[in-house]
Parts: sequence; C-alpha cells; structure tokens
Amino acid sequence: MAFSTEVLRAALKKVSDRSKAAERDYELKREAAYKTNPELQQIDTDIQIKASRMTMCLFSGNTAEGERLHKEIAELKVTKDRILKALSLPESPEVFCPQCKDTGYVNGQLCQCVKDIASEMCYATLISQMPLDESKFENFDLNYYRAEKDENGISPRNQMTAVLNVCREFAENFPTGKNLLLTGSSGLGKTHLSLAVANVVLKKGYHVIYGSAQNLINEVNRETFDRSGSTEKIDALNTCDLLIIDDLGTEFSTQFSVSTVYNIINTRLMRGLSTVISTNLNIKQISEAYNERVASRIIGSYELCTCFGNDIRLIKARNAKK
Repeated sequence: MAFSTEVLRAALKKVSDRSKAAERDYELKREAAYKTNPELQQIDTDIQIKASRMTMCLFSGNTAEGERLHKEIAELKVTKDRILKALSLPESPEVFCPQCKDTGYVNGQLCQCVKDIASEMCYATLISQMPLDESKFENFDLNYYRAEKDENGISPRNQMTAVLNVCREFAENFPTGKNLLLTGSSGLGKTHLSLAVANVVLKKGYHVIYGSAQNLINEVNRETFDRSGSTEKIDALNTCDLLIIDDLGTEFSTQFSVSTVYNIINTRLMRGLSTVISTNLNIKQISEAYNERVASRIIGSYELCTCFGNDIRLIKARNAKK
C-alpha cells in the first residue's frame, strides 16, 4: 500500500501523540497513587538502589551477593505488583499496538498500525469532501434507468446493470492493475459509481486519491511552480494505490493541463497502478480534446463503461417537488 509522505507523517504523529497522552495519563495516576501510598515510591527507590548494587557485583565477580540482590528485587516487584493491582493501576503506560509498542516501526519497517491510521485518515479526508456514505453500490438505484430499449436498441437499465457489475468487480478484486473509463452525459451516476469504488477500496486499507481533473491539475500546477521544490503531491498522484479522476475534459485546456494528464496517466500505467476516470466525453471527443498520446493511453489501457439513460439529478429534483 502506497501512502504519501504527508499522510504517513501525519499517521506517525498520531501514533506518537497517542503514546505521549498515555504516558501523561499514567504519570498522573502514578503520582496520585504515590501520594496515597508512600510505600510505592520507597519500593521504586529500593529497586533502583539494589539494581545498581547488583550491576556492581556482577562486574566485581561477587556473584553470591548479586544473586541475593536479584532475589530481593524480584520480591520487591511482587509487592509492588500487588499494590498496583489493588489500586487498579498498571505497571506501565497503556500500549495500543503490541507489535511496535507504539513506536510506529517493527524491524525498521512501518508497522501495520501506522498504515491502518493512514487509511482511516484518507477515508476521513475523502468523506469530508464528497458524499461517500451516500455513494455505495448498495444504494445505486437501477430503477431510475428505463428497462425499455431506446432507438439504438439499448436498454439503459441493462447497460447500467452491466456497468455497475464491472465497477463492483473492480473494487472487490482490487488491486488488479486494471483501469476504468466511465463515459456518458451528466447525471447518469458516474460520480456515484466512482465513489462507490473508492468506498470499497478505502475500507480494504488502500490509499485512494479522488479529485476533479481541474483540481488535480491545479495541485500539480501549484507544486510545479512552487519555489520550495516539493514534489509531495505529484508523488502522491503517481504512487497512490487508486487514483480517481472525475470530470476529465471539463478542465481549462492548456498545454500544461494536457501534459499533466498525460504524465499522470502514463506514469501510473508504467507502474501498474489503477486509475478510474469519469468523463462526459465519448471516445471520439477524448481523441479530439487531447493529443494522440493521451487518447491512445486511455483508449488502449482502460475498460470502457458507457453510461446510458436520463439525467437522474433532474428526475430526483422533479420527484422532490411532487
């Protein structure tokens, strides 16, 4: 799972803050316990003194005295444990992750607890931006699409059932390295399906970035011409497990925007990372709007999901007025 440096840094900070809070809480409880039980502090002092003497015995070769001190330390710890249990106070601060002991690392590698927190943060960020809870496969209502065939002999409901199944299979089998291109006019459920995919993939613990083509291009533009030299956001777009680009083709078309779209799509294809694109453009319009390199990458490497039907937003708006 690939998370941006920014997200991982925030997740590690959360692990550290949680650990520090547990330590502060423990210290307050311990101070209160020592005030009401002076014996506890005396036991800690005796353990420290005896441990220091035991170390000196080991270096001097006085093993008999060292063993005696070791036994006394063990007895003091038993007494301390008995007092702590009576006070319902643990011997040490609470540890949330037994694998990394709240350090964030296991054998020099990021602990799974950090990745889980990073995934939760990505989900929280996305749900704050988009109606993620409202956009699930379960509430994608096929009844809004006509069952009768249109003038081209196509049943919108049958077509959208097929598109729904493709998107659901993509999400449930993620990661596969596959890519989806959702095309069709406005209000047909492309964004709903894209967010439904994001919902499933995020809950699997993968890093998902979702944004309109224009917003993503703006982010790249700001970072490209930023004097700090940071490439954090560009790196995130190129390395996240799943990138969802909404409304491709509605962005202000410039040489920079076309180049940015190509670089993102091509880099992710080369790395075998999945991308979902939704657009109001059909295949012919994609070829006209972008240069041949962009169109060939999209047309040749994405599974086409063509959406048919009437504008669902308009239907819902009319129904709300009744």
